[in-house]
Amino acid sequence: MFGFQYITRMVNGVLTARALEELETATGGPHLTLSRADDPGVSAGYLRLWRGSGDHLIDRMIHFRLISDPVETQLFFLFGRRSTPMPHFHVQVVQFGPDACVFNADYLPRLDPVEHPGYFTEVFAPITKPYWQAINDKDNVCARAPASPAIAQYLSPWRIGCPRPTDRAELDRVSPMIGAFLSHYLDLSAALAYAGSGAGPLRDRDHRHLDLFFDDRLDPRAWKGVYGVIGEDAGRRVKDIFKTELRS
Repeated sequence: MFGFQYITRMVNGVLTARALEELETATGGPHLTLSRADDPGVSAGYLRLWRGSGDHLIDRMIHFRLISDPVETQLFFLFGRRSTPMPHFHVQVVQFGPDACVFNADYLPRLDPVEHPGYFTEVFAPITKPYWQAINDKDNVCARAPASPAIAQYLSPWRIGCPRPTDRAELDRVSPMIGAFLSHYLDLSAALAYAGSGAGPLRDRDHRHLDLFFDDRLDPRAWKGVYGVIGEDAGRRVKDIFKTELRS
């Protein structure tokens, strides 16, 4: 599956650049192994989880792989440390069939642009060029498919995404731009200068932001699909892992 291969390369790139510890089971398996709700003997993917270490500002990295033939979903997250203004970064690739997919990539800002314009200059100005390169290509579906307004308010205006079906060729065309997003994110994780508004307010905002971002009501069709494959209990456990910080 090209979507799986794409996200795996992204994971390996992060592990090469930053020190993260994978949290595996006692037998060395993924942090969470998933099975089909209607047939527990059939694998439905897994969730791999890494914890940041050292001085960089990454709290955790997640690769969530959901298999429901013929659809396979890859969710990749890098979460900044909760007490800092380090943004979160996510990439999603949903593949259906040998060549069809939808994808999106974006940062989740940690501060308000009106109150903290300097933060947006430092965090987002360097990815403006790759953003424009992606959305100004008339052959790209992501150039003419805006995000759902309900979800977009939790993301950023720099989002690269195509909720309507496209093909592997488009993902290949925008891969250098998404790679630039990731490269800048890793740079920020080592050298973000903007101080934010204090650890307490940042932690409180992040709690509220992630609670809303992963709420069933924000994207009910997506979460209904997850629950339909692995069951609601397992789906809610996945969401809890998404939202739980690993480095205080």
